[in-house]
Amino acid sequence: MNKHDSNWWIGMADIGASGINHGALKLERVHLSIADETFNVLRQVPVTRPWSETIRVVHHGIARVSYRSVSLVAARLGRLAKQINGPERCEADIK
Repeated sequence: MNKHDSNWWIGMADIGASGINHGALKLERVHLSIADETFNVLRQVPVTRPWSETIRVVHHGIARVSYRSVSLVAARLGRLAKQINGPERCEADIK
């Protein structure tokens, strides 16, 4: 693999990592929003009211840890790709 191909793949990895990073955070918001609709209904029912808020807190905590872990790993991979593909390692294709 020549230097140009290597730079291209590293750039694609950076783009992919950025997409996964931002996508995970967007999915977290959607997931929690949909879950809140159900938890709001459970809060209205007298039988489920005492437990619904505790379960909501646990659910949201687990969801946040999961989505943010994916986001963090993707962000780290993106930074690694940028370090590998830094200006000191790139050569101009035009000579």
